[in-house]
Amino acid sequence: MTGAMIGDAIWLFVELLALFIGVSFALNLLQRRLGNARLKTLMGASPLKAALRGIAVGFITPFCTYSAIPVLVALRQAGVTAAGYVAFVVAAPVLDPILFGALLIIVGWKAALIYLGVAFAAALGLALAAERVHLERFMKPLPVAAGSADSTPWAGIGLEWRPAWKASRALLRTMLPLLVVGVGIGLAITVFLPAETVARIPVLAGDSAILAAAAVGTFFYVNTEIFVPIADALRAAGIGMGAIVALTIAGAGFNIPEFVILSKLAGKGILAAFGLYVFGVAVVGGLIAQMLVG
Repeated sequence: MTGAMIGDAIWLFVELLALFIGVSFALNLLQRRLGNARLKTLMGASPLKAALRGIAVGFITPFCTYSAIPVLVALRQAGVTAAGYVAFVVAAPVLDPILFGALLIIVGWKAALIYLGVAFAAALGLALAAERVHLERFMKPLPVAAGSADSTPWAGIGLEWRPAWKASRALLRTMLPLLVVGVGIGLAITVFLPAETVARIPVLAGDSAILAAAAVGTFFYVNTEIFVPIADALRAAGIGMGAIVALTIAGAGFNIPEFVILSKLAGKGILAAFGLYVFGVAVVGGLIAQMLVG
């Protein structure tokens, strides 16, 4: 790894830490200002409403996996139904407006709309399924104790910011080892599997290209900065639309760094089922794109 790569890695890690603690701090203040009961009500009582609102929150706050963790913790603390927080976790990295815009430019509006539709349906379907099986039973205890958002009146920002900052630092201390591991894995993959290498993987141009792309995508932490050169390289190499859509869904929806981070909040069985679900959705999305766009 060159000095420039090491510098970029350190800078990315600092950015992710700042985003993580910034989001956590803001959410702690919001919880105290609204109260858990009101936050739960705002997210919707019925599973369908909660799922749709979770998707909407994920869309307007296009957080990566790392910065989505504080939101997931806050939603669970507030007692939001499983449909709501599952929909958010699935939608936040996948239904990223910037990622959609990049797809629009690289693969065209038809493939981009297929991606958007499949990603939305996947988030909604998984959220409703999570509610049906009472997912909360299988989740791990929260890494930090739920706050007393409803026990005392809001005392004003001058008094509230200190406990909010303390809670944010407590969550960061709990998650920091996994953040280091997750970011390290993501960076290592980016360094050792650059876009040009991915585009030259033989199976991505074969008969099983969509299956291969969905499998390869699970190794990537796909944000816009990483996705754009990969998609460009794949397109330039003549890789089909289906494979590009499959790789994008799999990489944005579930990947090894994300698995590491979420292992703090959910058991391995739940995470494995989630990964298989995203893999299946990626394959279906790729097949639809291949059939309709080519």
